[in-house]
Formats: sequence, C-alpha cells, structure tokens
Amino acid sequence: MPATAVALLLCSLLAVAGAAMDPAEREALLRVMEAVSSDRDWRSSSGTDPCAAPWPGLECKPDAADKRLMRVTRLDFGVPPNPACREAAAFPTHAFSALPHLQSLFLVDCFKNPAKTAALALPPAANLSASRLQQLSIRSNPSLSGTLPPQLASLRSLQVLTVSQNPLVRGEVPRGIGELAGLVHLDLSYNSLTGPIPARIGELRSLQGLDLSYNSFSGPIPSKLGRLAQLQKLDLSSNNLTGSVPATFSGLSSLTFLALSNNGLSGRLPAGLAGLRDLQYLIMENNPMGVPLQPELGGIARLQELRLANSGYSGSIPETFGRLTSLTTLSLQNNNLTGRIPAGLSRLKRMYHLNLSKNGLDGAVPFDGAFLRRLGRNLDLSGNPGLCVDDRAATKEIGVGVCGGGDGSGASPGRAIARGGALWPSASALLCCCLLL
Repeated sequence: MPATAVALLLCSLLAVAGAAMDPAEREALLRVMEAVSSDRDWRSSSGTDPCAAPWPGLECKPDAADKRLMRVTRLDFGVPPNPACREAAAFPTHAFSALPHLQSLFLVDCFKNPAKTAALALPPAANLSASRLQQLSIRSNPSLSGTLPPQLASLRSLQVLTVSQNPLVRGEVPRGIGELAGLVHLDLSYNSLTGPIPARIGELRSLQGLDLSYNSFSGPIPSKLGRLAQLQKLDLSSNNLTGSVPATFSGLSSLTFLALSNNGLSGRLPAGLAGLRDLQYLIMENNPMGVPLQPELGGIARLQELRLANSGYSGSIPETFGRLTSLTTLSLQNNNLTGRIPAGLSRLKRMYHLNLSKNGLDGAVPFDGAFLRRLGRNLDLSGNPGLCVDDRAATKEIGVGVCGGGDGSGASPGRAIARGGALWPSASALLCCCLLL
C-alpha cells in the first residue's frame, strides 16, 4: 500500500477513535433503553459515551458530514446476544424522531406480557421527515396492540418493512403505504389485519418480496399487483380473498414463489402463468376453483412444487404435466379428477412427493417398480376405487388394489383386492369357483 494511502487510513482511524456522541443523541438512546431493555443499570454502566464501547445490538458510525461525531445507526432488541426486553417494555416511539441517523431498528419478541399491552405508535408525520430509517422489523410480539400507523408513509427511506406475528395488530393497511417508493420487502404476515389489500401496493415498483399471509384480508386481489415486475415472492395465503387470480399476474416476470392457499378464490388461472419462466413454487391449495385443470400449467418450465389440493378441480390430469421436468412435488388430492394417470409423470426423475388421493381416477397405475421404490411412502393414490397396480408388493404402500385380467386396463370384476397384507379373491371369482364345484 502506498505511503499516502497508509497515512490517510491512519488519519481516518484516529478521527473515528476521537469521535464522540452528540449529548442529545446519547440522552435519546438512554430513553430508548429505559423503555425497552431489561437491564435497569444500563444508564450508570454505559458511561458518557455508549458508542465508544458499543454492546451487541448497538451500532454507531461517524457522521458523514462531521467525523468527530458518532451516530446511532442500528438498534436490535430481543434476540440474544442483543439486549433482552423488560417484562413491561413500552414501544419506543421517540426512537423514530430522536435518533435521526437510525437506519435499522429490530424489536423481536419484546412485547409479550399478557397483563400489559404495548401500543404500536409513531410520532407525528412532521417529526419523521428527516428519518433515515431503512429497515424496520417488529416481529413476534403477542402483546403489541393497535393499528398500522399512517405515519409509516413518512418513513420515505424504508427499504424493508416487517410487521409480522403480532396477533393484536389489527385494522386496515394505510393507503399511504404506496408512497414508500424504495420499499424492497414488505412483510405483514400473521397479524389480524382486515379490509381489502390496498391497490396502491402495486405502485411499489422496487418490491421483491410481498407477504400478507395469515390475516383476514377480504375482497379481490388487486390487479395492480401484476405491475410489480421485480417481485420474486408473493404470499397471500390464509386470508378471505375472493374472485379470480388477476390476468395481470402474467406480467410478474421475476416471480419464483406464488402462494394463494386457503382463500375463497375460484375460476381459471391466467393462461399467461406458463410464461413465468422463473416460477418454481405454485401453492394454491384449499380454494373453490371449480374448473378443469389447465394444460397450460405444464408449460411452467422451472416449476418444482405444484400444490392444488382440495380445490374442486375436475376433468383429467393434463398430459402436459409430464413436461415438468423440474417437478419434485405434485399435490392434487381431494379433488374431482377422473381418467387415467398420465404416463409422463413416471418420467419425472426429480419427483419425490406425489399425492393423487381422494379423486375418481381409474385404470392401471403407470409407474414402474423403480418409481414406486423411489417415492415409497411419499406416494399416495388411495381413495381412487378405479385404480389398480400390476405390482402386488406395492398395494399396501400406495393404497390401490392389484389389476386383474392381465390386460392392464384397471379394475376388473375378477381382480384380487389387498386386505390386511393378504390377497383375497373378489366375490365374482368365489361364485365361479362354487359353480365349478
């Protein structure tokens, strides 16, 4: 390293070493600790400059304009080795305005005293205009109550917003959420949020992850969500959503994970989903879709998991599903499917979980011994009375009988039926034997 560069580095290190906290910011930090931390002696033990010897959970950096000042940039409470939260912790509202250089705030497993709820609240919007907060995570707080403050829209530097697993947080999502133009990740899952999903979320063009699962959102899925071209993960499962999946979802060109299970959705899926070349997980169980399975789904080249159980699908399993060469899991149980199992499924070399149980499928199971052995107990074909298999050893594992008649055409009046590990002749076969006697 050149001598000039070494000298500059030493000067920089010396400047940082000589930096100190702004007295007002130090006092604000002490107030936050008193509101949240279980360490009651922290004020006396922290000395005059906490940033000089920061504890786990506290991060300080030199001020960009004045290197002689140290600024609090990160606070992390609740998960070891970070400071634990006291039993009657209060939500540190003043941290948002009194620590203007704060970039990351984590409050995890902090508010959990059932005898004392803490209110989720922010300062007035006018006091947040200078906020530099980029990451806010409020998770796993069973005693945190209230609604999502509309002032969230004033935190214009936010890139990651996580308010999750707080069952007492209720009400609607503020419409102003669409003003957080820099937001990359939005997670509001496992709360008690209600009302419609705000269409303005579709204006967050930088969004890569959106998780609104396990709430009580109702109404249709906003078609504007299809504008989120950078979106990689979308989870709207376990709500009260109705209507169909918007056709605009065909424009989610970066999507890898789509979960819409446990809602009231119905109708056909957009044919354009086949054009989502990066989609790997399509999870839509427990919706009253009430339509035939669509052959277009077989065109999603990189699909690894396809879960469409308990959704009122009818008709046959499309032959195109045999083209899903990346598929590892296919769950179609408890539908109204009929016809034969496509032979192409037996050629899916990565498949390790297949559940076609509780349908109306018939005919011979087209899987050879190697396929049956590979899946083992991860293959379930039970509840399809018309199905049969040529390999007697497999009957107990997959829940079907043995084919009779030798033509591989499926169940026949004289086929043997597996019961308790033994093979019993059918009633018609017994009758024939009696007549011969």
